[in-house]
Amino acid sequence: MKKIHLFILIFFITINLFSQKSGKKIFGNVSYISSQFTYVKFTSTDGISINDTLYIGIKKSLVPKLIVKSKSSKSTACKIIGFKIKKGTKVTAFIKSKLVKDRKKKAKEKKIKLTKKNKKSQTIKNRFVKRKKNITGRFSLSGYSNLSNIKNYTDFQNWRYSFSLEANKINGSKFSFSNYFIFRYRADQWHLLSDNFSRSFKVYELAGKYEFNARTKLTIGRKINYKISNIGAIDGIQFETKINNFNLGVVVGSRPNFSDYGFNIKLFQTGIYASRDDSVGRGVMQNTLSVFQQMNNNTTDRRFLYFQHSNNIIKKVSFFFSSELDLFEKISGKNINSLRLTSLYFSTRYSPYRWLSLSASYDARKNVIYYETFKNYAYRLLDEALRQGFRLRINFRPINYVFASVYSGYRFRDKDIKPTRNFGASLTHSRIPYLKVSTSISYINLSTNYLNGDVLGFRLSKYFFNGILNTSLNYRNVNYKFNVSGKNLLQDIVSADLSIRFSRMFSFLISFEGTFKDKESYSNIYLNLTTRF
Repeated sequence: MKKIHLFILIFFITINLFSQKSGKKIFGNVSYISSQFTYVKFTSTDGISINDTLYIGIKKSLVPKLIVKSKSSKSTACKIIGFKIKKGTKVTAFIKSKLVKDRKKKAKEKKIKLTKKNKKSQTIKNRFVKRKKNITGRFSLSGYSNLSNIKNYTDFQNWRYSFSLEANKINGSKFSFSNYFIFRYRADQWHLLSDNFSRSFKVYELAGKYEFNARTKLTIGRKINYKISNIGAIDGIQFETKINNFNLGVVVGSRPNFSDYGFNIKLFQTGIYASRDDSVGRGVMQNTLSVFQQMNNNTTDRRFLYFQHSNNIIKKVSFFFSSELDLFEKISGKNINSLRLTSLYFSTRYSPYRWLSLSASYDARKNVIYYETFKNYAYRLLDEALRQGFRLRINFRPINYVFASVYSGYRFRDKDIKPTRNFGASLTHSRIPYLKVSTSISYINLSTNYLNGDVLGFRLSKYFFNGILNTSLNYRNVNYKFNVSGKNLLQDIVSADLSIRFSRMFSFLISFEGTFKDKESYSNIYLNLTTRF
């Protein structure tokens, strides 16, 4: 039986080669060889088709050597078979007979005729699938409850609704739309909403984009431009066009209100920017330079240069840098043009091996404003101390499923009595044998101008039913000593999470966090229902 199969295979290969080699011969020469293709020049390529085989002469025999992948009127780009050949090598092509061409033409016409009936319905189906993939959204409902035994501490219930939508090239048009809304309130303060609705309802993003072509686009609404990300959200008009390798942009609008992130036309701003993308070796480099003027109630508030750079041109190294240089300041009511470096940030990451990476950063940006956060007091203090200054980190994986990291930070400002230092380490085993449990332990030591402290953490997590059900248990011990008052902040924080993924589009999460200090305790219970579409 195997011999019969082998005979049939050889028979069909022979017939195929014979059918191609029956017909007129034309000759060409190898004119150029690149890393991908071998180019063959002919007087004319009429009669040569894509995927045809070209031959070279070896010992008075024609040997198949090249496969045609593309062609022009007088040249073909080919993939080579086997050993390499030299520039100038003579190449033979066989022009197929009219009979073979006619057969192929008839087969092609028959195929077109058979599929023509379903073409319209298939086109409608493809458009529907494309439209469905181009529109994604997310809606979630969250409940956040505070419970405490502390005297004069009021328990309360928070509710939070969020909705986000991203529609790219709606119905195949040039128009796109995106939004991200949240609405939150305390159940016992519902009656206060009418007085300050903007504190409860926040628009983080609401923008429409029209793409005139692949190079030019116009965005209207509230949107963060990632080429000038440090500027933050922009309320207004953003126009961008590409000329050669340059992206040129103009921004006219305002900044969100500082207190509640609402719309405030009195915070008017204008700016221009130029961004350039370059390929260097196997890497990519992007540079952005912008000039902005920001107003406050019709008076100049800031005028500054913003520069952003990123690249991965060195193998296994990525780098990011941003800075702001103020060009204007007001002293004793007088406007003065001056140069002041007001923001500086850089980070770099080096990954020489899959199991090792090293990173370093320096942060001298302004403090972050949180419009909403679930972090407790101890962790807000920790974030404030860790974010700015120098940071070094080493991540490595000594063996499978085991990950470790060591990091340290340093910061010293003019107003500080002493530098801020921190040191931390963590060790994780993502899959303990037999139990299939992930466990990790972490430690942070913190020394600042106003406190010294330690945070020790331990975490266990496990998933069931191929990730449908996920659970985790956390414990953290906080020990802060405040230098001025001499008081200690001693806390034991216990948290547990349970999440259920009912389907690809629907999930549920319940989380508990309890903070215990001496005889006092307060707890948070968090519920979340999320649907995606």
